[in-house]
Formats: sequence, C-alpha cells, structure tokens
Amino acid sequence: MDTSIKNKISCNKTEQADRIIDMLNPDRNATEEEFQNFMHRVTEVEKIVKKLASADREEQECGTKLADEILKKGVYKDVCGDVRIKTDRTVINKYPLKDDSSGDPDKISKEMFMKSVEADAKKRAEDRKIRNERAETLKRIANGAFREGDYEKAVNYYSKALEQRKDSSVLWNNRALSYMNLGLFEKALHDCEWALKVTDSNLKALLNSAKCYMHLKNREKCQEYIEMARERNPHYNKYINEHYIKTFQDRKSVLYNKYIYLHACCSHKSFIS
Repeated sequence: MDTSIKNKISCNKTEQADRIIDMLNPDRNATEEEFQNFMHRVTEVEKIVKKLASADREEQECGTKLADEILKKGVYKDVCGDVRIKTDRTVINKYPLKDDSSGDPDKISKEMFMKSVEADAKKRAEDRKIRNERAETLKRIANGAFREGDYEKAVNYYSKALEQRKDSSVLWNNRALSYMNLGLFEKALHDCEWALKVTDSNLKALLNSAKCYMHLKNREKCQEYIEMARERNPHYNKYINEHYIKTFQDRKSVLYNKYIYLHACCSHKSFIS
C-alpha cells in the first residue's frame, strides 16, 4: 500500500481516537466516584485506540466498530468480549413526547388535560341521560301502580327509579305519598326530608311532612311545617290560606281543619307527579 495512503489512514484513526477522548473529558466538579468511572472509561478507550492502531485487520475492524458506536450513538455496549463499555448516563429520555408546532410543553399539557376533561364531561352527560330515561320509565310504572292502589308496588318502582337518580324531588315526594298510604309515616318523613334537600321550598314535601306529623300526634311539628310552607312559598299563600284557618288561636280546631285538607290532598290520586 502507498505510504501516503497508510499515513492518511493512520491520521484518520488518530483523529477518531482524539474525538473519543474529548468526549470523555471529566467535569471539574466531578465526585470521586464519577472520576473513577471516567478513568475506567479512559482505560477502555485506550484499548479501542490500540485496536485502531493494530496491524491486525480484525483488531482494526473491532476498534473501528467500537469507535463508531461511541461517536454516532453515544450509547456504549459490549461488542468485543474483552472490552466492556458502559451506558452513557447523560441520556435522560430517548423517547421524548412528540412535540407540536408550538414547542411549548405547558401548552401541550394543558391541551391534553382539557381534552381529557371534555371527554369525561361528555361521558358523564351521556350516562346521566341514560339514567334519567330509566328513572322516567320506572316512575311511569310506579305512578300506574299508585293509581291502582298498589302502593307496595309503587314503593318498589319509585325505589328503583331513585337508584337511577337521587336529585328528583318528584320521586321522593311520590314515594313518600306511597308510604303514607301504607301508614309508614316515619319513612314518608324521611323521603320528604330528601325532597327538601333537593328543593328546600318544595310545597308538596312541606305539606306531606305536616300530615305525617299530624298522624304521629306531633301537632307542634305539623304547625311548624305549615308555617314553613307559607314562608318559603309566599306566592302560594293565597292558595294555602284558602284551605287553612287564618288564625291559630284555637289550635285544636285549626289543626283539625288542616288535617282534613291534607288528608284530602294526599289521598287524591292526582296528587302524584
């Protein structure tokens, strides 16, 4: 082989070795452990350099392969049995998230979050729609049973409807009426309380509560709920006054007349919704 060509190859190998060594320059602030690791890598690179400078063709090819691995990929691994190269610890993430045109990770994160929120809201809205439709179907069955006087069946189907949605004062009121017709006034009061949690001014729930307390012989509570009905529904005061005695001076007479009215209302099949 021509001497000039040999010198050129030798020069190229020397430059390649120099580049590898430059990559391994230690940080001045490196710890003792890091420095020892660096020295270990230097020793390994010296082996690569010797292989590059070897007269043996196979040794040269092995050295070239190792050098190319270091220079091109920056990832060190075993290639020859007697040379062990460690992984480059400077690589934090080899598979970063795909960037968008803005290149702003905060914007990407916000957009992903908003998409997730929108998808979740859409799913919940669809689920709510399905539950409401089921509740409406069950309510119609319960209403039919109530009108036929089958209050136990009505309670059963109102309960199933309430499993689908608990934010309906209509369902709570209707089941309360069913309980009242079965003589289960404490359970009816419980449902009235739930109806009032949904809407604290619900007139039916207040009047039903008054009747329940009348049956439970708690006249003070009965009067209290009638007053609440007046206070929370001022637009219906005329309606309430037309059916109740305007003065509470004769409490017994007043409560009796109120009881008569409430009994008539709650017993009427059109009182359910």
